[in-house]
Amino acid sequence: MSRSWVVPMLLLLALCSRAVQAQELLPEAKQQLAAAGAAVGKAITTHDTAALEKLWSPKLLVNSPNNHVLTRAEVLDAIKRGQLEYEGGYTSRLEKVEFYGNVAVTMADETLVPGFGPDKGKTIRRRSTNVWQYGDGAWVMIARQATIYDPDAKHY
Repeated sequence: MSRSWVVPMLLLLALCSRAVQAQELLPEAKQQLAAAGAAVGKAITTHDTAALEKLWSPKLLVNSPNNHVLTRAEVLDAIKRGQLEYEGGYTSRLEKVEFYGNVAVTMADETLVPGFGPDKGKTIRRRSTNVWQYGDGAWVMIARQATIYDPDAKHY
């Protein structure tokens, strides 16, 4: 009996598996991403840590504007201690979204007035990148990077 079919069959199975992984999300799932992003902003400004625990992966990593990499637990603790207080509100202007299977990357420009720290009361601008993963009918943030910048400084 010939075993010449084994290698082609394994290759076919690998290709089929890869195709299933790369399937596009349904339009409804893509539309839910904007709502998840807005929900995070609202939950932070209202100190709703229960909502954030649903919207953020337990493995969330944040490259924060205070130049430290933080875990979800550390960010939630900062909220509870009042270190993520926004006096003048918080706005996020989404500039770009890309989908990679069940993962999405969003890039935005954020404006806020912190109620804590050295920039308390000043209008701050940040660039942010969020990485989201879709599963079980919902988006969860798995990584975030936010950097304070001067909107008048042009580097190139």
